[in-house]
Amino acid sequence: MRGSPPIQIFLLGLMFVVLAVPLSHLTGTTTPVKAAVVAKVVEEKGVKGLVRVRYAHRPVMLSVKVGEKELVTAIEESPMEVDAPLPSTKDGVDVFVKATWPEGTPDTAVTVELEPDGLATRSETRWSSAASLDEVITFEWK
Repeated sequence: MRGSPPIQIFLLGLMFVVLAVPLSHLTGTTTPVKAAVVAKVVEEKGVKGLVRVRYAHRPVMLSVKVGEKELVTAIEESPMEVDAPLPSTKDGVDVFVKATWPEGTPDTAVTVELEPDGLATRSETRWSSAASLDEVITFEWK
């Protein structure tokens, strides 16, 4: 025995409505958070951030500063992570990196990543020359 076509069409339509309502809520438009408003709040008072330092060869001396604040106090295994308050990101953040390696170490790389709360992660790599590195790296968010 086959079912009644009008009842089958009604049940099919009912299933469509039951599925359409949650799907419309999931895929519907929402008002996005204004990026300019978030950036303005971050610019005014600075932001918490994560600073990550990676290196290929362990340096003898490593100094990573943001402003006057020394972030790396002891050389640990790579990668090193430090929670640090970052100044206003409006004009960019300057990170001062100094490192020296033992005599005979080939040119090597140091990568610094900044991950401020609410902003995208930025990463910069610098190469040493003659077993030393002295760089100012500027991170910018637009």
